[in-house]
Amino acid sequence: MIKKSIYTFGNTTVRNTTRFPEGLKVLENSKFNGNINSEENELGFAQLLDKSNVVNMDAKPDSSLGRKWRSAFDKTGFITPSTIGRKKLASNHGIDPIAEKTKKTFPDLNISGKAYEVTPQGNRLAEATSIYEMQDTILRALLAIQIDSFDVEHTKFKPFVFVLQVINSLKKLGEIKGINRLELVIISSCTDHSKAESIASKIIQYRKGRDLVKGKRNKSSYDREFLTPYAEAVNVKYATATTYEDPNFKYMLSTGLFSRQGRRIIFNEDKQDIIDQILKTEPNIIQDPLEYYYKLWNGYPLPTDNKDILVSEIKELSKKLNVAVDNDELNKSVPDLQQIKVHLEMKDDNLRERKYATQQNTPQNVENIITYLKVINGDIKSGEEYENARDDMPAFLEWVTWRAFLAIDGLKCQPYNARGFNVDHDFFPIGNAPGGRPDVTLEFDKYVLVAEVTLTTTSRQEAAEAEPVRRHVAQIQEQYPNKPVYGLFLAQQIDNNTAEMFRTGLWYKQDEPRFVNIVPMTISQFIYVMEQYQISNFSNAEIETLIEKCLIPRIATVPIWKNEIEKTIKNYQSV
Repeated sequence: MIKKSIYTFGNTTVRNTTRFPEGLKVLENSKFNGNINSEENELGFAQLLDKSNVVNMDAKPDSSLGRKWRSAFDKTGFITPSTIGRKKLASNHGIDPIAEKTKKTFPDLNISGKAYEVTPQGNRLAEATSIYEMQDTILRALLAIQIDSFDVEHTKFKPFVFVLQVINSLKKLGEIKGINRLELVIISSCTDHSKAESIASKIIQYRKGRDLVKGKRNKSSYDREFLTPYAEAVNVKYATATTYEDPNFKYMLSTGLFSRQGRRIIFNEDKQDIIDQILKTEPNIIQDPLEYYYKLWNGYPLPTDNKDILVSEIKELSKKLNVAVDNDELNKSVPDLQQIKVHLEMKDDNLRERKYATQQNTPQNVENIITYLKVINGDIKSGEEYENARDDMPAFLEWVTWRAFLAIDGLKCQPYNARGFNVDHDFFPIGNAPGGRPDVTLEFDKYVLVAEVTLTTTSRQEAAEAEPVRRHVAQIQEQYPNKPVYGLFLAQQIDNNTAEMFRTGLWYKQDEPRFVNIVPMTISQFIYVMEQYQISNFSNAEIETLIEKCLIPRIATVPIWKNEIEKTIKNYQSV
């Protein structure tokens, strides 16, 4: 019998998939593609990820970071694995026997046979330009993964499919709540697909008992007491089990099959037909190891690869959007139909995002925006917002800044054109804005505001931010010649050298000087501004007034200018 152990799709270092595309792109275009078989190259890969701003490595070089990223890509099929020892692999010139056999068996598989080489699936994710492509690739990866069952001898088990089965069983048993990270501990204690309903019943038992307990501390004690046996069943401590389930939760969320329900995930209603089709055909265990690797590396089939199911999806979307789709379009090829489906999904998302934008000025949402800002600033270190943001604070800072200005309202541009980053089905951030564009660009009736944010501090801040921020503001000035354009730079601390570059306000286009107006502001100061908005719901015109007042003292030295900005913000209620 296989030893019982807890399974994670990735690991606790690479907790979510938002940076996968950037990380894979770095690997794919480097000398480390198919060549991370030594501690020296693991360190080199880690340093390259750091240099490319995919990770923020501490001053002390750490090869384990490269090893962890390699492991996350390997487990999800985005790079080929090494199935032999390090020395043997080196003597074999980096060629892995399983990768080589799979390539020979499936000649259309575009790999060389080397270990740790980006696969076609990895290439697809590296080149993904839309949220739909990312979700499609992650879903194919998680759906393909099968491991040895420790409950049923000589049997494979699909952990992602089992989660779908358990949630489906909960629905059948009348439970409307999705699952949270703690309940995943119960699910992970079983590797027998026939026990999905039994596991669902245990989750219901856990919930009923927890509902009877009063007080946060008592509930935490109940959680530990109830869930410890499930953790020990897979040979880990309770705290370890809950830590491992966090990446599982986030990886699954990135497939697009789920919506957030507070701290829970629940089936995405728009994807219910696809989920139903998956549950009809899965778990489809692949017995031949080479066929398994082929599908893991090349792309596991989805229900939407089937023309009839794809047509059904398009009809549902067109009905929801009240958009006519004629028979000629429905008779097109599968790739053409997939493009039609993506176009309809984008239209649906845009409509939902416009609605989302109008809801940001409610008291509940403004309070939530301030809470997220405090989490990112280090003022709050627990709760739902902390759990959501803690592994991708830079992305959440861009996102909450965008939300803050959606709340203040008055945008002339569409909310999805105001952000430089991607969002998921529930409008949570997916990674950061790419380097070539601002984090947030807000067009108002009388002016344009470019918001740039960072968690970088000290002298590194000036090197990483001063040039692109000024360049972005200058580029937006060219796009809006008839409106004043301002820059707002948000950081926990403002380095004096960074502020000096904004104080002088010069950007050269060849030999032609351009003046840019950028105000550096700490996150604490911005929190204060939003707290004032919470009290009086001022308009975006007052933001322009505040920025203008903050710009006036920049003729002084940087320390004086920063002090004057602080005074101006603290007197904000009288602006």
